[in-house]
Amino acid sequence: MFKNYIMTAMRSFKQQKQHFLLNVLGLSIGLAAAILVAMFAFYEASYDKQQPNAERVYRVNQYFTSLGVGGPMTNKDLMNTFKDMAEIEDILSLEPSPPGAEFVRDDVGYKLESIASASTNIADFVNIDLVAGDLAKVLTTPNMLALSEQYAIRIFGRTDIIGETLIQGSKRWQIGAVFADLPENTHFFFQGLIKELPANTQYQNMNSASYIRVKPGTDVEKLAETIEQRYMKIAYENPNLAKMTLHPLTSIHLTSNSNYEMKKNGSLSTLRICIGLSILLVLLAAFNFINMSIAQSAKRAKEVGVRKALGASKLQIISQFLTESLLITIIAALIACMLVELLTPAFNQLVDRQLSLNYNSLLGVAIAVVVISVGLLAGIYPAMFMSAFSAKRVLSGDMQRGRTAIAVRKGLLVVQSALSVGLIIGALLLQQQLAYLQSLPVGYTKESKLVISDISAEDILHNNNTALLNRINGIDGVNKVSVMDVDVTGSYKSSLTFTADNGQFTKQSLPIIGAGNDIAQTLGLTLVAGRDFSEKMAADWFSEVSDTKATASAILTESLVKQAGYATPSDAIGSTWRTSPGNGKDLILTVVGVVKNIKVGSVKDAQPSTILICGYTNSWDGRVIVDMDAAKIQPIKAQLASILEENLAIHDPQIDMLSENYRALYRNDERATEFVTLFSGLAVFLACVGTFGLASFSVLRRQKEVAVRKVLGASRISIMNLIAKEFLILVAASIAIAFPLTYWLVGDWLANFNERVDQALWVYLVAALSVAAITWLTVASLAFKAASTRPSLTLRYE
Repeated sequence: MFKNYIMTAMRSFKQQKQHFLLNVLGLSIGLAAAILVAMFAFYEASYDKQQPNAERVYRVNQYFTSLGVGGPMTNKDLMNTFKDMAEIEDILSLEPSPPGAEFVRDDVGYKLESIASASTNIADFVNIDLVAGDLAKVLTTPNMLALSEQYAIRIFGRTDIIGETLIQGSKRWQIGAVFADLPENTHFFFQGLIKELPANTQYQNMNSASYIRVKPGTDVEKLAETIEQRYMKIAYENPNLAKMTLHPLTSIHLTSNSNYEMKKNGSLSTLRICIGLSILLVLLAAFNFINMSIAQSAKRAKEVGVRKALGASKLQIISQFLTESLLITIIAALIACMLVELLTPAFNQLVDRQLSLNYNSLLGVAIAVVVISVGLLAGIYPAMFMSAFSAKRVLSGDMQRGRTAIAVRKGLLVVQSALSVGLIIGALLLQQQLAYLQSLPVGYTKESKLVISDISAEDILHNNNTALLNRINGIDGVNKVSVMDVDVTGSYKSSLTFTADNGQFTKQSLPIIGAGNDIAQTLGLTLVAGRDFSEKMAADWFSEVSDTKATASAILTESLVKQAGYATPSDAIGSTWRTSPGNGKDLILTVVGVVKNIKVGSVKDAQPSTILICGYTNSWDGRVIVDMDAAKIQPIKAQLASILEENLAIHDPQIDMLSENYRALYRNDERATEFVTLFSGLAVFLACVGTFGLASFSVLRRQKEVAVRKVLGASRISIMNLIAKEFLILVAASIAIAFPLTYWLVGDWLANFNERVDQALWVYLVAALSVAAITWLTVASLAFKAASTRPSLTLRYE
């Protein structure tokens, strides 16, 4: 019986080539897109699932409301005192070492992007595969280093390197272990491990990422509250300074928005958008299948009638059509898998991942289940509809089309068009919002700026390194150079509590930026009052004038001037501000300038007021900012690398364009926009395939009507519009549905941004007219062909 179903199905496919090809085309494209997104979704959801007891591990986060800044950094030594809490099994401290981790072997420099000092229990939290050596010994012995397999091969050309040495400045490091490279699907990132750094009892200093493994059944929210109360009391003596939360290890990659991650995180919202769009594409393809099968039913009515007259049961008819549906879906799935294999390299570029389709996996099983489900669900209604034909009526020529079938066909076409309209609107507004975010003023100039990162603050901020800056200034094409301790495309690193001499601003916490001379001119800050930091003014640079006092000059932002109670920016010039950095000295600041507000990091984040201090930092790393002629970027980069190697022994400097760093802030939003644009195009294409299929059947059914109208003098255009009118009415209904739903959904998404575009009417009109125009062109092209046929060729058969 099954063999007979297959043979009948193959004959049907041969006789109805157009119906078969359109269904296979739509389903294969929809399934290919869904499989690609499923690969991405499975991969993103797999992050850190491989770690030991991952479901019970949480990372401690702090968020400072007054600063609008948060991150996964705590004081490791204070966190270690919490091991006495009954709910906590163990705590891991993972502390990033000072940047500029440059090592020399045989006079050749090698730079490791990330070296971390870790507590000895790291293997209980992170799945580390040891290739050689003794990791436990490394984590308990000074000046020993565990190196990743990749860097062992890069530096030494092999992995059996236990006992070899590397030089870092005045230090000699002995290789004590080699571990396998960490997999990509983990938020942990380090290429070297060293012994935990000495204890620091200045608990307000945040120096480590802390991971807590809790006991089974622990109330995590209650534990977070207890930790917060205890931590705030000991570290800051202020119970309301920060909010502490426990972030599940397995959701860090998708839900952490911190700028202090070991590597770039993914985006849960982007993932949800992708999954939703892929489901929509599969549904659109299934709708096409149902619609065309119903429309095709008239051609197969006599076949069903004959089968019933010969004794075929309703179940056998249903089985026949379900078999055809499953065969079409399976063929489409095979083509989809071939498309996936071809498109995976390009898709990997889009999502910035290294994905591959493993058929012998949970994803392979999921694909099989989805294919069978789509085949059954897409074929069940057409099968039930066709099995319900009355043999007597069909064979006598009394064939009723059925109001239900027409309603279903029109309803599905309306849904398809509504989804197309909504996706086009979403794609246009996403692009507008992304462009708007990237065009917002940030207070500094992004273009023609180079940023040299990972330089020790001791080399450029603790000391006024005029020799280095003068050499950089002497490079042909360099306009100005300065230094700072904050990545303006990242986040603030520290804050202090300030009091102004006007009596209106007392003991308020502010994020600080340590900066060098000419910072306003170099970074492109806009001075609204006063002057820039200047080498000519010796008093500008931070100076310890006694055991209890230090002085420096400061630049305020406009918002801080207002916050401090000054009537105008000029009134703040010359004022004195005081703070206590916690080293036993009072820092006395003289305000010499006011600049327009600076936005550090993404404009999506809350932006607190800030203060720039000349020559002062409590950070261990800094950055050199170079304003230059963009046309000479390559020779400038080459000369910078040479100068840094000669002056600071940095062999592999990290030199980036500030504009590229800023664009990277919005990579997840850009990726979401690319996805929506791509899937919108596919959705419109599938809608066109469905419209083409239905229009071809509609034109075929109305051929005689077209011939009669042409004989009576109707023009081609009038005939084309007459046939297209039926579909345009459905498009109008879809627009009426799509507009309010899209307005609500897009509005809800835009509400997540502090700065956002308005939902312009023209965007909705463009989407509606685009779908209407595409629909008209699709139907009109078929109607034109029918209207161009000589009436005699159509009517002579009657």
